[in-house]
Amino acid sequence: MISLRDLELDEGDYPLEALSLRVAGGEIYFLLNRPEQANDRLFRLLAGYVRPLRGEIQFDGRPPAIAGRGVPALFIDRVVDPVEFETEARLGDWLDFLCAGGGLDRRRVYETLLLCNFHDRHLRSRVRDLPPEVFKQIYLAVCLAPGHGNIVCNDFIRGAAKGFELKFNKLLLQEKARGRAVLCLGYDIFYASEIADRVGFVKNGRLLLEIGASDLKEMDIKDLYGRFLT
Repeated sequence: MISLRDLELDEGDYPLEALSLRVAGGEIYFLLNRPEQANDRLFRLLAGYVRPLRGEIQFDGRPPAIAGRGVPALFIDRVVDPVEFETEARLGDWLDFLCAGGGLDRRRVYETLLLCNFHDRHLRSRVRDLPPEVFKQIYLAVCLAPGHGNIVCNDFIRGAAKGFELKFNKLLLQEKARGRAVLCLGYDIFYASEIADRVGFVKNGRLLLEIGASDLKEMDIKDLYGRFLT
């Protein structure tokens, strides 16, 4: 469960005014907000890198500092540009190193990759030569490996090919089926209507509308986009 109550950020360029919402276990909530920098700031707030002016954040009914053995949620930020690695390591060896060094469940990493139709040949590729979409799959698999009960995503599929979007959806729906609470930040209203159970619209720092995704599909999405996201 993810609970935000009366969260406020100072005015600045991207203020936030008394944001309150609750994401239950087994639910995907999509919070729509523009511009992307506003979502970046909220993401950093939820991850603990920014302090709110007032209000509280709780994961599973507890403050972030003590929830989930000190790790309250899986925080999945977007990967915009191809990542350059100064290494000649093969991907399989690199993943083994990450799992051993970070205490990650190697089996869970590879299960996630299999769900993405990951091909064995990529394990023999150098990390620095991975295509961007493949790197995103690796990034996701490593992020999901700890298996905490809450997930916060920041605009992860923006700019990705449709094939990758479908793989990401498959993973999110699996985590939802496991009872995870999933909070997505972004501004793609069409994507939100496909994946979310509920959708919230933020404009100028205020939550102005919450609606179930089933109701959203019956409304004029282009009109809502014009009212709240431009």
